[in-house]
Amino acid sequence: MGLFASILKSILPSKRQSKRRKKRRSSVQGGGGFMPSEGGSDGKVMLANLFGSGGLEISERLAGMLSRESMVQTVSAGQVLKQNLRVGFVERLLLANEEGRGWLAEEEADVLIWGAMEDMGTVARLHFLTLDANQNGQPGIFGMADTLDLPVPLTDEVGALVRAVTLAVLLPVSKGSRRALADRLVENLEPAKAALASLPEDAPEECRIAILNCLGNAYATSYRFGNKKAGAGAFEHYRAAEAMIDAKKDPMTWSVLHTHLGLMLEADAKDRKDPGGMQAAIKCYTEISKALTRDAFPQDWGLSHIRRAMALYKMASLQGAQAQAHLTEATRAFEEALMVYDRNQMPERWAEVMNHYGVALMALGGYGKSDAILQQSISTFRKVLEVRKRETSPLLWAQTANNLGAACFALAKQAKEEHLLEEASYYFQGAIKIFRKVKGQKKKAAVISKNLMRVQHMLSEDAA
Repeated sequence: MGLFASILKSILPSKRQSKRRKKRRSSVQGGGGFMPSEGGSDGKVMLANLFGSGGLEISERLAGMLSRESMVQTVSAGQVLKQNLRVGFVERLLLANEEGRGWLAEEEADVLIWGAMEDMGTVARLHFLTLDANQNGQPGIFGMADTLDLPVPLTDEVGALVRAVTLAVLLPVSKGSRRALADRLVENLEPAKAALASLPEDAPEECRIAILNCLGNAYATSYRFGNKKAGAGAFEHYRAAEAMIDAKKDPMTWSVLHTHLGLMLEADAKDRKDPGGMQAAIKCYTEISKALTRDAFPQDWGLSHIRRAMALYKMASLQGAQAQAHLTEATRAFEEALMVYDRNQMPERWAEVMNHYGVALMALGGYGKSDAILQQSISTFRKVLEVRKRETSPLLWAQTANNLGAACFALAKQAKEEHLLEEASYYFQGAIKIFRKVKGQKKKAAVISKNLMRVQHMLSEDAA
């Protein structure tokens, strides 16, 4: 069975799967939960039983550790999130994540912790899953390849580590008080760091690397949510893990870590308006593209080029004198990525990359006053709208429609072509209608409205 068919099967459950889900729900509702010790919760974490020998006992131990966090409701799923061992590793994780997201939606939970016992039951490997997949590019984000590997038996000190990492995953997606969760994360960082120092000397090196990476993410998330002092902690842990990894022997682990490091470098450089820091981030992504060959890791290789392109785009705003050169390099990096993201095989991902590519082209065309590059930007956005349909993906349509309107407006000011102004007016109006309906987007709608007024003013002048 192919990847698409396997995912489709997991989305459209059989009667047997539906029965299993009903059984899981009744298990949770019947007493599998650990309520916050005081007040209401600001997040709900579901804990699946770990697969493998000793998994149930370790799961209960983890539940006890998490239940000590007063702001989080912890519930037990009561069963294992199994992996299909007949398919490849990445496909296996994708399918498990699809199933896990179904659990989250059914139980209205924010985070699912699942995993397995590894190395003959001496290591508990934890995966963290959320419903929100729109955090890509943020410092500290936990991805599919990030795991918290804990040596067994679990010591009491490890509880702080588990709570800190869980809070870091929960904080960006919680519907509760993010300020309160951010404060709790800060309080757990130092105890979590101490837990790392308390690991037994014979703890596997792979565990230490995974813990360092997760702690780096926890500090980076704290930084992202206002604790600027945590930036130093993020760099400290990422660099410590980096020193333990051989890029040639384990290119994927090395690349995952370097991606987190690059995102943190970007965020820090942006806050300090530091071109040197942004250049360091660009170097990270360049090294990843060299470590991961296009043939062996096509998707990750393409993603490294996207990261580099986005960082170069940001660099253009930090170095105005070299902006045109940075934007030119950014467009080339997007073109590299588009060599592996195929429209027919992954249309949504292709449209996302193409949308970013169009924005970079628009900026480049504006700097160089180039009609040809602006026209290329317009053509790019038009192609994106062939995938991002207004009827099926209104918000994504509105984002690209606004970009298309801006590109048409930019070229119209240079080429003095009325049809471009009419096209800009049409797409600006459509984007405004959608953004006004979306919570938190009214300011964006107001900005587009001002651009629409400028377009309509130019149209009225032409008519006169």
